[in-house]
Amino acid sequence: MSRQINRELIEKFLAGKCSAEEERLVNLFLKDPASEKLLEDILSANAGKDWIVFENDKSVHPRQQELKKSMQERIGHVNIARRRSLLHLRHAAIWIGLILTAMGIYTISYLSNKRGTQVAFVESNNPNGQRSKIILSDSSVVYLGAGSRLKYPENFSGDTRDIYLYGEAFFEVTKEKHKPFTVHTGDVQTKVLGTSFKIEAFKNKPLLVEVATGKVKVDQVGTDFSRSLAVLTPGQKVLFDHGEIKRETVDPEEVQDLKEARLTFNNASLNDIAEVLQRWYNVKITFKQHTKSAEKMTLTLDARVPIDKILNVLAAAGHFSYEMKNGEIVIR
Repeated sequence: MSRQINRELIEKFLAGKCSAEEERLVNLFLKDPASEKLLEDILSANAGKDWIVFENDKSVHPRQQELKKSMQERIGHVNIARRRSLLHLRHAAIWIGLILTAMGIYTISYLSNKRGTQVAFVESNNPNGQRSKIILSDSSVVYLGAGSRLKYPENFSGDTRDIYLYGEAFFEVTKEKHKPFTVHTGDVQTKVLGTSFKIEAFKNKPLLVEVATGKVKVDQVGTDFSRSLAVLTPGQKVLFDHGEIKRETVDPEEVQDLKEARLTFNNASLNDIAEVLQRWYNVKITFKQHTKSAEKMTLTLDARVPIDKILNVLAAAGHFSYEMKNGEIVIR
């Protein structure tokens, strides 16, 4: 038996407190005949205690009756085994160990999803002027925008893939038929199986979901209610603002702008364009004339070029001049 495997580690495994590496070691150990003696000792000591803990658990387990029956059978096997020879006890311990392991894996998985105690989260935070590409454990790819934040598990476990977004991101989700991918943005959930789509969820701005490929379901979920906002297919988008729902069409190519570092504006005011540029380039833009900020434009910009080149294009199209100094831009 490996020196790394002992009674304390087995107990830790059954309590659901092992790291991923420790779980791997225990699972390998359980396949080794040398595990019989240690399992026999632990089962004899803990069989009754396990039932008491499980019986007192007030959680509603989806397979509660089945699990209780298995636990009762396990305790019965242990009591019978105690009255038999050591050889018979060891054989019984092997089978009980298998039941215990299955029970432990199910319970650990269930409680991990329920309480979140076993899920290690990672948080990526992009300041203004910075964008990033994140590859999740299921090979899904997230293009996270500037001034945006993404919280996601190191490894997806259970029957769902849940992540949390503030800001904007473009998603390319790996398809897993029985494991939906859900993006949480406040009280709105965007759920897919495998598709590519974009979400914008900034404070004091309408929530926007646009679909490039596949199908997306958008719901508002509260503590005591749930309502469907939209089911979107390629070329469709939904805006959700203060309880109001607005559906529109969109060019699927434009949905991928964040991934391709493009900025597409359709009849957008210069003020709205300036807000996006401030986030993407980490600059401050002000207007000398309020009337100029309200003027609207339709154009596509390449966000891979320096800000001064972007401003030159805007100035030519919008017939204005500008002054730039130390990251501050004044449009005249």
